[in-house]
Amino acid sequence: MTTEIKRVTLLILKFAVVILVIDFCFGIVAKKLFLSQETGKFARSSYVINQSKDAIMVIGSSHAIRHYKPSIIEKSTGKTCYNAGAEGQQLIYHTALQKMLLKRHRPELIVFNIDEEFLFKSDIAFSRLSDLHPYYGDNKATLNPFLKLKSKYKDLKLLFKAYQYNSTIVHVLKYKFAPQIAQKGYRPLKEEMTPEKLVSYTQHPPKKIYTEQIEPIFVQLLKDFISETKKHNVKLIFVSSPKLIERDLSKNESFTTIQAIAKAEGIPFYNYLNKPDYINKLDLFWDPSHLNDKGATLFNNNLVKIINKHLD
Repeated sequence: MTTEIKRVTLLILKFAVVILVIDFCFGIVAKKLFLSQETGKFARSSYVINQSKDAIMVIGSSHAIRHYKPSIIEKSTGKTCYNAGAEGQQLIYHTALQKMLLKRHRPELIVFNIDEEFLFKSDIAFSRLSDLHPYYGDNKATLNPFLKLKSKYKDLKLLFKAYQYNSTIVHVLKYKFAPQIAQKGYRPLKEEMTPEKLVSYTQHPPKKIYTEQIEPIFVQLLKDFISETKKHNVKLIFVSSPKLIERDLSKNESFTTIQAIAKAEGIPFYNYLNKPDYINKLDLFWDPSHLNDKGATLFNNNLVKIINKHLD
């Protein structure tokens, strides 16, 4: 029996060694392919984390990536700017990205586009953190606290390179054959809203990815985001970019809490959500939530006055 146990144990050890060797080799190839991307979401995030030396950094969700034009900001300020917006991502991702950026580079100003639902509970906010898995090997200490917020054993899975890169190969191939063009991170939307489209959105609004209850973890993350910029002596402003339909946000607990935190921390907050220049202007929007390129141009031409003020 003892001999049999030793034989089985030896086989298991050999199998484990083979798996680890395969995983190690896969990791070398996968990382090289991953970092070779020139377009797409991972190419943009890799630039921010590993290369950016820009003076102005825009951070936020799709409302950042679709609304902030570095070309206009650079022309007005005379300083370099990059749009680090990430579609579909929420506060936890943005805080992790900011921390990795500030480990390597200190921009003069961070413009953080605030979505009014940032502090509401959202499981998707955690599940989408998989976009950060490929950066785990070089940023373990930074990412562990974020990845462990919902899974205490996440770091065990991330010991395997195959797990870190398992969702990226498709993107590598996709954007190799169909490059996703962006202008220093900005991705313009060209079409205009129409009355017919507006009716359709009104009748079939997008499904909410959050529940309207404050998530204490997100409140702390917002405070951490502010604290991190202060620690590195980086100027920070909050901006809520325009939307098509006017709304009463006075009862939106997430938005009012963000405003209260910004005020308490001394962070300037510029709210464009109900600005008359944009309300009901179909020609400025792609959908009720996103400006098209024409609308983004108008918005940035107004915003640069604020940005210049904070660069003085």
